[in-house]
Amino acid sequence: MNTAFKVGLFVIFISALAGYLIITFSGKELGVKTSEYILYFNAVEGLSPGADVQVKGVKAGRVEKIDFENNKVKVTISVKSDVPVYKDAKAYVRTLGLMGDKYIYIDPGHPSAGELSDKGVIKYTKVYATTEEVFSSAEDVARKIGKLVDSLNEALGEGNLKEMIHNIKLLAKHADQLVMENRENLKRSIDNITRITESLKKDLPSLISKIDKVAENLEAITGENREDIRELIKNLKETSIALREKTPKVLDEIGEAAKVIKGTVGENREDIKIAIERIKDASEKLDRILAKIDEGRGTLGKLINDDSLYENANSGIKEFSKPFSVINRTKLDIILYGEKHTGNEDEKAGIAGMLSPGKNSYIYVGLLTNSNGTVSRQEDITSGSSTTRIVKRDYGILFDIQYAHRILEIWDRSLWIRGGLKDSSGDVGLDLYMTDNFVVKADLYNFDRKYAYNEPDNPQLDIGLTYKLKNNPFFVKFGGSDLLNSDIIGFYVGAGFMFRDDDIKYLLGSAPKP
Repeated sequence: MNTAFKVGLFVIFISALAGYLIITFSGKELGVKTSEYILYFNAVEGLSPGADVQVKGVKAGRVEKIDFENNKVKVTISVKSDVPVYKDAKAYVRTLGLMGDKYIYIDPGHPSAGELSDKGVIKYTKVYATTEEVFSSAEDVARKIGKLVDSLNEALGEGNLKEMIHNIKLLAKHADQLVMENRENLKRSIDNITRITESLKKDLPSLISKIDKVAENLEAITGENREDIRELIKNLKETSIALREKTPKVLDEIGEAAKVIKGTVGENREDIKIAIERIKDASEKLDRILAKIDEGRGTLGKLINDDSLYENANSGIKEFSKPFSVINRTKLDIILYGEKHTGNEDEKAGIAGMLSPGKNSYIYVGLLTNSNGTVSRQEDITSGSSTTRIVKRDYGILFDIQYAHRILEIWDRSLWIRGGLKDSSGDVGLDLYMTDNFVVKADLYNFDRKYAYNEPDNPQLDIGLTYKLKNNPFFVKFGGSDLLNSDIIGFYVGAGFMFRDDDIKYLLGSAPKP
């Protein structure tokens, strides 16, 4: 089996694998019916076509289109038809982890509301805060902490806290003096209440009996025609009955209460005194602690008196947020390709990644194989009058490592310059972007080939076109090959797949979980 046949098999395998990935993980799988729904948002920063659509946390579709309509952002999503979505459904734009990837989360609603028809509008939408907004909120909190520290410093400087502690100490001292000075008076008052209660219990029954007799005599004197007096006597009787029934119980309760008060004061006199002493001791300790804080001693004192803490916290939050901003701006494209050169009979197949940290530069890194290989050893063997040259070639993996920068932009066209390694040899290249999908490329490389066996003296110059289909990862390329060497000049053709940043996020999100 020759090398060309092996390379051809590799290209076919890579193409079949890429086709399988597209069919398996794209939102338009063969044989799978989907329904489309419309969402409206004020803004959807970071959301892009191809992003995940999850229903109750389970991936069920993808974002198809994002358009503007009546000063709103119109988002069209597709969801598998066997996943029900009801009329009271809710849609949210959420962020996946610290990487800032956006996706649509659907709360399907309740079956009682009725199923939402195809092309229907989900009315309730909401966008959760981004990572940058979270860091901005943290910065606001840091500023508020600084204002709180300034307020504490101002309060300590004006002496308001010290004055309050002094008043607490005076209150505790006066309460202690009041209890000590009036202890005897309080005891005599309780004794007097007890004596009054005993006297009432003794004399009240006799008083009630006399009231009854007076009422009876008045009734006999007034006769039957004095209704007003009768009513008065009736009321007096009712009052007498109420006093007879309820007063002894009330007097007993008053006596018991007096005894409890007296006993409580007597039993807890020492505890009250100890409590007052503890209040005084606590206030003195609090006074000493605040004095240390005011002097800037200890962690809390430094926190309140040192303004650099707020500045360090604010600076730390800003520095911590910078890497996430860079990651969020960076784009990554993955390329799988194969190509055939007719002049030097070279065949290549490889995989590469293009990392774009900004709009004006990118880094290209790739691995590839080629059918010609590179000469690793050559040896001349002389036998008699004839000489035989033995050449050994290395067919190992080759590397592409290049850095590109945009140097000119006119209207919708831009010119880029590249430099680095191509096929593990030095390379200089130019790219003219007619559109995002149509590029004219030129590469000059293999500068050291003249030192290899049976190779031309001039480096290899390839100039050609690359065109990528819209809304599809497939691309084709063709052009002239080895244009500086007339004996092996030819052309090259190739094809492959370029997975954009959004496609990669969608494929990774669609991959089965272990």
